[in-house]
Amino acid sequence: MFEEEVRRALDYVARGISVRIVGGPGSGKSTVLQSIDAGLEKAGFTVYSISGSRLLNETPFAGIGALGLEGRGQENGPLGVANVLAEQLAQRGPRAIVVDDIDDLDKESAAVIDIVQRRTERPLVVTMDDAPLDSGASVFTPARWPEATIRLSPLHYDQVNKLLAHTLGSPPDVDLTTAVLMKSGGNPRLVVRIAQSAELSKQLVLHDGQWSMGGHTLWNEYLQSTVQELLHGLSADERTALHTLSVVGARPIGSLMQIVEADILDRLEMRGLVALTEDSGGAIWVSVSPHIVVDHFRDPQVRSSLRVLADRTSRKIDSHDRPIKSSSPELLAELIRDLRSEARGGTAATQHFQEQLRELEESQFSVWESEKTMSNAAAFLKFYWGGPIDPSRIEQVFSETEAVGADSGDHFFFAMTRALWAIVSGGDASAATGILQAIGQAHPDWKAEAQAFALYLEASFDRMPVNLDEILDRLRSRHPESGVLPVIRGILELYRFDAQAALRALDSADGFGLAAGMEPFVRGLALHIAGHGEEAVIFSLSQRAAARRRLDQFGFVASSYVAVLAMTQQGLSKEADCVMTGVFALGWPGFLVSFLHDAMLRIAGLRALAGHGQNAASFGIQARKNVADIGPLPGTGKAVYELVTRKYADPADFDEKAADLLEQQLDRGYITEAVYASLFMLSLYPGHKILETTQRLLQENGVSTHAQFLAIAGAIRDRDHQLLKILLDQYEADSDLPAITRLLKGVAKGHLLKRHRGLAKTFRQIISTFENRFPPEGVELTLDTGGHSQGLTPREREIAILAGSQRTPKSLPSWGSAPGPWKTTSPEPLPRPEPPRASPFMSTLETPKQTAGDWTPGCRCSDVIQLGA
Repeated sequence: MFEEEVRRALDYVARGISVRIVGGPGSGKSTVLQSIDAGLEKAGFTVYSISGSRLLNETPFAGIGALGLEGRGQENGPLGVANVLAEQLAQRGPRAIVVDDIDDLDKESAAVIDIVQRRTERPLVVTMDDAPLDSGASVFTPARWPEATIRLSPLHYDQVNKLLAHTLGSPPDVDLTTAVLMKSGGNPRLVVRIAQSAELSKQLVLHDGQWSMGGHTLWNEYLQSTVQELLHGLSADERTALHTLSVVGARPIGSLMQIVEADILDRLEMRGLVALTEDSGGAIWVSVSPHIVVDHFRDPQVRSSLRVLADRTSRKIDSHDRPIKSSSPELLAELIRDLRSEARGGTAATQHFQEQLRELEESQFSVWESEKTMSNAAAFLKFYWGGPIDPSRIEQVFSETEAVGADSGDHFFFAMTRALWAIVSGGDASAATGILQAIGQAHPDWKAEAQAFALYLEASFDRMPVNLDEILDRLRSRHPESGVLPVIRGILELYRFDAQAALRALDSADGFGLAAGMEPFVRGLALHIAGHGEEAVIFSLSQRAAARRRLDQFGFVASSYVAVLAMTQQGLSKEADCVMTGVFALGWPGFLVSFLHDAMLRIAGLRALAGHGQNAASFGIQARKNVADIGPLPGTGKAVYELVTRKYADPADFDEKAADLLEQQLDRGYITEAVYASLFMLSLYPGHKILETTQRLLQENGVSTHAQFLAIAGAIRDRDHQLLKILLDQYEADSDLPAITRLLKGVAKGHLLKRHRGLAKTFRQIISTFENRFPPEGVELTLDTGGHSQGLTPREREIAILAGSQRTPKSLPSWGSAPGPWKTTSPEPLPRPEPPRASPFMSTLETPKQTAGDWTPGCRCSDVIQLGA
């Protein structure tokens, strides 16, 4: 979980630099320090370990007593003890001082450490609370020089997902990961405690190897002590303020000033118990963090008068309407900056968004319950096009809504949603078609739109009609202002890889009334497929931000999907991860965007497999399994992901299955999916069938931008090393560079696994110049054909070499070079600009390059013996 932080710290210490690890309670400081301690000992350091204790911080020399000095020098006070310890630290050999929770260390022990470290200049590694330095939280002034600070940030969705899988023994589903992330605020200790207590209290269900929530809450009696630990040390006023905030929920700071003093809010924020979030209108909202504290105060067993407190706050808090800003185009740099700020903001903003969505659903449903008209039903159902669906509520709306005297437009939207629900809830296409035929007969002025939507459902969930153009040209809309026909035509044109036709269809519309939610998705995707990469990024991120402001989860997820595809093409892989994390943290969305949510889970899953190997817990397993193998857009079908993640004894088997899959996609009319899938699978294995199908597919659709990639793949397939060398020497960087890098690494690995040492050496010599021109960036995904595990760490490779299971690095692929057990380059290099990407499936597999501060410890004989055993 903290491998990067540990590597950086070890690199600092190796160069004599002290390290301060900063984080709140439960942030993982002690875990990181234990790993650093172990790493230093493996590297030959003599480590002097001390721990602070809250209960012993008034006991003189309590901390230093752990070093076993047996009271020597204590009669002369801190200076006497410092003399004894300094004598030991001054001896030859690498030595370091490690102090956990130095905030809680007694003054005498802190004074000894301060004196000794200044005198000997041995590196000092400490963990500290993240309270401001002027708060007086620690008696130890961190005036070390040189010193580096490593701040432990809250965990993101992917990290929480991995930690839950490790804690529970099996991977969690999306809803469980989301719930734990929100309740814990990304705090590692809380993630583990919530998971363990939920399992202990039977709140989790294990089904098909995946954990899920058995109910709607994770709060249980076993968490009381955990929250009490978080609240330890609060004053009576601070506890009352926190209780008040838990009762009233997130509120603008201006409306809280009458009941909570500003300095109390400030102190609670210092403790990490309050989070501040700025909304789109510039208002600052205050909420309790982590959210498990809210559950604690809302527990009926907590001794307090919730009724009196709620009444007091409701009378004092004024109503506050959020100012809404009109959306406007923003520059790419500003959008990326906003995205990174959103990622750094932790879970507070996501929690705020979730609560607003729940409030919106409740208010819309209450309006419908009070008056069950078709217009109120349509307003409520618009929420379910993106928001999580409550099956009982949607069935109730469908069965109890009064259709008499309804507006025909509302009636059409009602029928359109009902047809979609018939398919999504497990029905067949005939039921949906029957609903649309009925609305077309009841309201002839909407017949064209009903037929178009039936055509869309057929194309999306079955196959593209052969006479598509003929059917679309025959339709005559009486409601051109609805935009239904142009949007449906646009997305169907995208299915068959004609982005220009899709843009023309959108530009011909007279308006986008009912189709206003779909139009930005179709336009952004068309820009991406048409090759307008930067424009697609700007447009999709702008639409994503606008959707969040107006609480439109449909637009938020749909625009995020487009942004992920477009950003990875532009080399913004890390930012694409931020976009996907923001989507995953909200849990399952509703209706059509659930398929886009699945696609992003598979894309993120392939990235995880690239970095950690086939045995790693992958996002892909969180995607729904009861969906079609073939989908109309990249990732919306499960077949490509499942095909790539299998193990193949013979790569030719992958070649045959991949070619068959491409033919199935083409048979269904999903040309866009086939184009992206073919380029991606070709980068994994240049088999005869994959290459021939890809060449034919690109030629038939007039695509000529992948000529260099196809030529290199052809030379590898034919084992024409002379031609391959020429092509690699003449290669000019284009959007296929990640695919070519992946292809070369996969071929090199294949030669080694087959023990073709001579062929592997020849191949390495050919591609060495290419790798010097275009250095590989991180671990690439390759086919699992057995042999050694993917993504070995430098230490694991060194052990394998010494154990005899691998040859020396001279005959192996490039693993990076370090002169010894320590790398002495800068631990925080400036980021390298990444080249543009072409295929979303290809580009999403790239993993971030390791920093130059990676630490590679030496190998011990015991390790080799254990490996051999």
